[in-house]
Amino acid sequence: MRRTALLIACFASSAFGADYPVLRTLHPFPGSRFFLPNDQDQHTSVVMLHGSEGGSVPYIESEATILASQGFAVLTLCYFDCNRGLVGPRKTLRDVEATLVLRAASWLRGQPHSNGKVAVYGFSRGAELALIVGSLTATAAERPTALIAHSPSDIYNSFYNWSWQEPSCWVCRNGLGRCPTNAPRSELAWNPACGPDDETRMDFSQSAWLIHGANVPRGVRIRIEDFDGPILITVGERDTVWSPDQTRRIEATLRDWGRNPEVHYFPEGGHVFGGDDENRRRAHVLRFLRALP
Repeated sequence: MRRTALLIACFASSAFGADYPVLRTLHPFPGSRFFLPNDQDQHTSVVMLHGSEGGSVPYIESEATILASQGFAVLTLCYFDCNRGLVGPRKTLRDVEATLVLRAASWLRGQPHSNGKVAVYGFSRGAELALIVGSLTATAAERPTALIAHSPSDIYNSFYNWSWQEPSCWVCRNGLGRCPTNAPRSELAWNPACGPDDETRMDFSQSAWLIHGANVPRGVRIRIEDFDGPILITVGERDTVWSPDQTRRIEATLRDWGRNPEVHYFPEGGHVFGGDDENRRRAHVLRFLRALP
């Protein structure tokens, strides 16, 4: 990859250290974005994984830009719902091949900017995927150096589509149009305009993830103890989306296996942080990345 093949040049500033000009440049992963410090040095790389909102929502781009401005090469890897426009049905988080992340890690490690270290960094469902990736058998080129997970799960979870929560995606079975928001599900039918995946017809016994093409059943525990590298986990103790008890179980499992994860519980934090909690969480991430062996 030539540094001259640039799509967008931008600058990012922060209070976390010396700022690098940041380039948004080329890569082979559809729907993803690649942020690179604008210099000729070698850097630690990060595969950043979004949550259940899907890759068409640029939710983590600001985080990626900040990390790049602090000297890290960051690929925001889209693993489902890539390149959807401002309108159109959302895609369902299902049948996602987890080994895509291993391929991304291998690609980053082979780039001229790489110092050989690659961290996989996920949020929510992306944190679940990060831990799954850490549990997989991989080649030396594919295997992450480290894992970072914000509000992860300790099990393989099933499908999800944000549109299943949208009142406009449910119509009255009696043909009278949209039902009241308090109508029981028995009176509702899926609106095909919201996509093909009718929640009432989905097989939720399967997880959202594939491993080398094979589906993993819902509820299988992620064998995070099979990863022996550094792990950073952050979670809010007031998270009502993913229970912090999942993080406690992950931490207990790792310590039982002689691992030494770095885990931070935020007493006032919810699922998505803001303000001082978010600044402290990001500071933990930057310090962790800078200290990788």
